[in-house]
Amino acid sequence: FGKQMAMQIAASSPLAIDKENLDQNILQKEKEIIIEELKNSGKGTKIVEKISIGKLNKFIVDNTLLNQEWIMEPKKRVKDVLKEVAGKYKIEIKEFIRFKVGEGL
Repeated sequence: FGKQMAMQIAASSPLAIDKENLDQNILQKEKEIIIEELKNSGKGTKIVEKISIGKLNKFIVDNTLLNQEWIMEPKKRVKDVLKEVAGKYKIEIKEFIRFKVGEGL
């Protein structure tokens, strides 16, 4: 399972473990970008607000490890697979580090 989790992290490049660990500055910046794009498309204020909430939630799902689709079985989320593997025990991901070739070394 550890190898599969490492593959998940390498392939999907999550920014954080879950929403609570996601940098609020990143979320705010992403929200600003989404709203600006929607405003430029000529949509009304109420529609922009609704669409921006959905797009921001999609960003959170795509960039938080536990909420991502499991690459081995895309119909499941990482948190669901973690529960299955743990069975009656508790497995918790407290931290991960992702290295990318040529980046910051």
